[in-house]
Amino acid sequence: MLSITVFLAAAVGGFVVTASNDLNKRTPTIARSTGEFVTGPSGGCGVNTVSIRHAGGDPVPADELEVAVALPDSDARIVDLPVSGTALAASNTDDPDNLIYDYCVGGVIANGGQRWSAGRAITFQLNAGGGTVGPGDTIEVRVVHVPTNGVLATVELTARR
Repeated sequence: MLSITVFLAAAVGGFVVTASNDLNKRTPTIARSTGEFVTGPSGGCGVNTVSIRHAGGDPVPADELEVAVALPDSDARIVDLPVSGTALAASNTDDPDNLIYDYCVGGVIANGGQRWSAGRAITFQLNAGGGTVGPGDTIEVRVVHVPTNGVLATVELTARR
């Protein structure tokens, strides 16, 4: 009986220590963010580029970021960031409807990554040529802090002609 009590105390104690370590993780605070959906040429990416700009708050390393994109009929995620160049590998997307254009990411999530801090942007291109984005569609973009699964920024954009 004593051995069962000791075992249970050790198991509960281990759980409490693990749970308290998780409580010490803090989601960074992003004071605000802005976004735009560029339908014309935009730097090297071309048309249908989404840009989410960090306008203030805590800086966040690119390897702690994921980007979730939602359209009325499809969802996608850009994961395992940053990328080494400006193209996404298959391991960088969870994109069953081919919403994200694989060959054009930029800003802090490209070229080995940087910290997402005030004034810096995350950019990527949507695959509108595949018919996934139409005029008037609402595009919701969430930037997620991976270690805490907290949402750092949510921006809603509208696709225009």
